[in-house]
Amino acid sequence: MNRTIAPPFKLAESLSLVIPQEIKLENDITLFWMKDVKDDSVKLDIEWFAGTKYQEQKLAASFTNKLLLSGNATKNAKSIAAEMDFYGGFIQDEIDKDHAAVTLYGLRENFHAIFKVFEEAMLTCEFPEREFEEERTIALSKYKIDSGKVKYLCQRKFNTCLFGIHHPYGQVAEEPDFLAVKREDLIKFHKEFYLRTKPVLFLVGNVDDRVIDDLRTWSSKLGSKNSVYMKAGAEPKVGRSEIIKDDAIQSAIRIGRIVVDKKHKDYFGLQILDTVLGGYFGSRLMTNIREDKGYTYGIGSACAVLEDAAYFFVTTEVAKEVKEDTIKEIYFELNRLTTDLIPADELERVKNYMLGEFLRQSDGPAAMMESFKNLWFNKLEASYYTDFIHAIHTLTAEDLRLLAQKYFVREQMVEVVVG
Repeated sequence: MNRTIAPPFKLAESLSLVIPQEIKLENDITLFWMKDVKDDSVKLDIEWFAGTKYQEQKLAASFTNKLLLSGNATKNAKSIAAEMDFYGGFIQDEIDKDHAAVTLYGLRENFHAIFKVFEEAMLTCEFPEREFEEERTIALSKYKIDSGKVKYLCQRKFNTCLFGIHHPYGQVAEEPDFLAVKREDLIKFHKEFYLRTKPVLFLVGNVDDRVIDDLRTWSSKLGSKNSVYMKAGAEPKVGRSEIIKDDAIQSAIRIGRIVVDKKHKDYFGLQILDTVLGGYFGSRLMTNIREDKGYTYGIGSACAVLEDAAYFFVTTEVAKEVKEDTIKEIYFELNRLTTDLIPADELERVKNYMLGEFLRQSDGPAAMMESFKNLWFNKLEASYYTDFIHAIHTLTAEDLRLLAQKYFVREQMVEVVVG
């Protein structure tokens, strides 16, 4: 072997995604299991269709998810946490607009015991008044602190302007909502969405059959209903919306619009455009507004895909005195993509970066499962990643300019400035 010669360089042409084993538990609950793991670590994701869009009372969904192991008739939150810790288990809660999730981590030899602690606590949770009031106090205090931050206010205002106040994605909690939510709201939400509807499970780990039997037994105690909610159409408020904060040192800026989801033929090209614009450190927004102008430490763009909508946005924070110049430069870069072809060397660099990200995001069983979850939740074909890679290889600068002319139209943008 001649070590003075670099190995051949080859770009990814496809992605061989490992599809997990599908197991039907009781009550039509589905478990996806990726067993081929080289170490003893175990990760179990339990995802309910119980995000904030399902709640009748604001904050009920997030409080319920946060307090799922807050105590029952025989154990308080502290003893449940101590028992979980005894077996080396760790639990993480997460919630967004669409889903509420609990993730259990542990080692293979103790996972049976870890899950049993979770199962009992989750099924019999009573949301003790003391734990509820403590969570309310913490959440309200965090809300008051965050409400002084321009970035937080900008994000909330942007969601409302993008979807409208009557859309589940556009609704945000205000201070009175923290006082209005009651313990009874959590009990009702827990009963309706955690006990009566069916979650989906994603298991990564070489567990024995006893753990699968545990999951089957647990699933028999849950309902088989599908979660339902009231759908509403988005009502974007295009143009500028501004919140003046005289005491703010910086201004937060968000500019964006509703776009297509991952099933649409334009999505792959839109992701390439987004990467060119602000999706990596060498992007045009970073080069112009951070490196050249020095207006900010960070600026970026992204495409966010939810269950019922998708949107593109640019976000940054800058000194108040340069906010108008920053907005001008953002639109300059958006417009440049609609008029000029992306140079061949820049497009090649972006494509190589995106292909590398595909490989990085599929490295290992846990990453593979996350890639599979993307397919499952977005109802995508198994060939999605290979199709995406093919699009990266084949889409031309002219194809991308036509897409930019379709989606990067200033008159269709929602613009929010806070500060």
